[in-house]
Amino acid sequence: MLRFPFLILLCAGCVAYRSRPVTLPAVAEEVERRTVGRLDYAAAAAFALEYHHEVLRLEAEARAAGLDIPATAAEFSSNLDKENLEAHVDPLALARIGPRGAAARVARARREEIEARLLQEKQVLLSAVAETFLVERVLRASSPPAISLDAEPFERAGLASRAGAAQARAARAAEAAERRAIEAERRSNLAYFRHLLGLDRDAPVELLLPDEEFPPLPEATRENFLRRPDLAVALARYKLADAEFRRAVADQYPSLSLGSEITWTGGGVAGLVGVRVPLGASRPARAAGETREAARIDVEAALLIAQQDAVEAEEAFESGTVRARAAALGAQGMATMYEAAATRLELEPDGFEMAADVAGRAVGEAVMAREAAVEAARARVRRARAYGWPFPEELQ
Repeated sequence: MLRFPFLILLCAGCVAYRSRPVTLPAVAEEVERRTVGRLDYAAAAAFALEYHHEVLRLEAEARAAGLDIPATAAEFSSNLDKENLEAHVDPLALARIGPRGAAARVARARREEIEARLLQEKQVLLSAVAETFLVERVLRASSPPAISLDAEPFERAGLASRAGAAQARAARAAEAAERRAIEAERRSNLAYFRHLLGLDRDAPVELLLPDEEFPPLPEATRENFLRRPDLAVALARYKLADAEFRRAVADQYPSLSLGSEITWTGGGVAGLVGVRVPLGASRPARAAGETREAARIDVEAALLIAQQDAVEAEEAFESGTVRARAAALGAQGMATMYEAAATRLELEPDGFEMAADVAGRAVGEAVMAREAAVEAARARVRRARAYGWPFPEELQ
């Protein structure tokens, strides 16, 4: 005789294990199948949110945390000699009050904390995507002056000293090195772009660069500052610690167990009442209270760190913009001087020494202008992030 036919119905609601093998060749093929072609920032951001590994991982963790509520234990036992059945269940757990209710609140708080980290990760991701666009724009526009100065004819004619000839050769080598550096930085930047979007290393991509001032700079207001995702994460961690403290407090108190005893042969039914008393549960509760206090202090620390970051981001943006403008003017001026010196050299061969000197300085100024422009582009993105960009509504 089957004593517990209802157990079959209970098991019917269980989640079955499903195999999902993972192999490196299969993962590599999946990545290789992704293609994008030409992308503007909006399209790149949407693609990154769909495929970036950290975003996907946190989304899965958030779904899991929302379901992480402890089950309610119902106990059944049967005495084969007396042919009776005993059933016990905690009514407080069924009503989601007491320890189980506290555990459910912890699960919700954990999900909200992960969702806050998810928003922060999305902000970091889209900021990084924006930065790759700005760096690409700078590098496309960067080019050292073409140094056509050949020292050999002037050496043969006795119009170039050894020092002057060395300067000319160094300038031409510096020009070649700068062109190579620009190409290498572009390849590295695009490799990083592919990584952000979850693309294969050889996936063809073309960035459609923004024409306007990008990214937009939020106003440096208190409201925008307090919308920073890192502050939301600190607050969510405090709420999680508070929920865990509530659970530890609830775990100190006794729980009930109600049930009945049914005798199969005589048909008798007797009520059962049990009480479970946790021993030594006050220590974990006190520890959880201190952990909550630490999380509260972390909220203030996060605020202070964010304030410092905002100040540094504003200063870096202002100084970087000024430095990039000055470096660009310096590079333009030296390039003009080299062109003038090279033109004069065609008419006055004895001007080789000055042309060689100006050539090297022109390339050096071009290098500094490119580096300053890249730094200013990164500083602009940092300044935008310091006051909440991209905002939560743009991250969905």
